[in-house]
Amino acid sequence: MSLNQKYTWLDFLKEHPEHREKGMKRTSSEGKKAFESAFKTHAKQYLDNIEKRYEREIERSKKARTERTERVKTAAKAKNFSRARMAQAKVGRADAAIAQIERQKKRAQAARKSL
Repeated sequence: MSLNQKYTWLDFLKEHPEHREKGMKRTSSEGKKAFESAFKTHAKQYLDNIEKRYEREIERSKKARTERTERVKTAAKAKNFSRARMAQAKVGRADAAIAQIERQKKRAQAARKSL
């Protein structure tokens, strides 16, 4: 769902009942200005929450990656190379996941800056 669909005119009227009492229309110049400013604040708050969630996910993934890296080291020391190879594949997938989350975080930052 796009960001424009997450905050609608009805959501705006629920948050600001004084505009409903005035009978303000969405297409009026006053209504457009009020809605756009409320939309920007809502969108920035939404994107901030998404960035925080991405940060928590990155930290969790990095912690799991370091644990898996330790498994690779212990398996290599024990000369159990098949187990080390499987653990190394999991570390690679964790690296890819971290990179993907970081890209998503950068997209959210760019979207917030463009508002």
